[in-house]
Amino acid sequence: MIHFLFCCSQELFYQILIYDFGNFGVLRLSTPAPLYDLAMLALDSEESGWTEDDGPKEGLAQYIVDFLKKKTEMLGDYFSVEIDPEGNLTGLPLLLDKYSPVMEGLPMFILRLATEVNWDNERECFRDFGKECSMFYSIRKRYILEAEPGEEQEAEVNSWRWKVEHVIFKYFRTLFSPPKNFSEDGTVLQIANLPDLYKVFERC
Repeated sequence: MIHFLFCCSQELFYQILIYDFGNFGVLRLSTPAPLYDLAMLALDSEESGWTEDDGPKEGLAQYIVDFLKKKTEMLGDYFSVEIDPEGNLTGLPLLLDKYSPVMEGLPMFILRLATEVNWDNERECFRDFGKECSMFYSIRKRYILEAEPGEEQEAEVNSWRWKVEHVIFKYFRTLFSPPKNFSEDGTVLQIANLPDLYKVFERC
């Protein structure tokens, strides 16, 4: 089930990013997030793959800040990713009403914006950004809360389940168009072929 949610939610957000390109609302961060701190958090994680051969983390983090600040206008106009003059992230694209991404994934999203997007080719830039942003917004197993004793934790779990049931599943029904490879790799299975069923009924 988690694999299904990850694959389908990532594809859903990718399709939204492509179809609504340039028309997103803005999800305001309650507190501006310094890009430098986000980059350092990402580089400190094993997921970044950082080694000493890559150079000091502090220098890399500052490079990421400087690089993304140069892309501020493009990020804001096209993708609703807002960065203030001090290098703080202040806004993210609002892709679905009543849905926000799990912020634990934000540091890696910022790191990958600087390292995994081809900013020199417009077409590839839009494709790469869509891929990275949709992965950040998708439902991922590592960030799904596990129920533990305590009212606060239980409330968070229930809130997450509500988002999946009432927001994600709603848009699966109304916006989502499964790509062909989903039926080929087993992500989505065809339950019944209606034309074939009609043929069966005609013979009865």
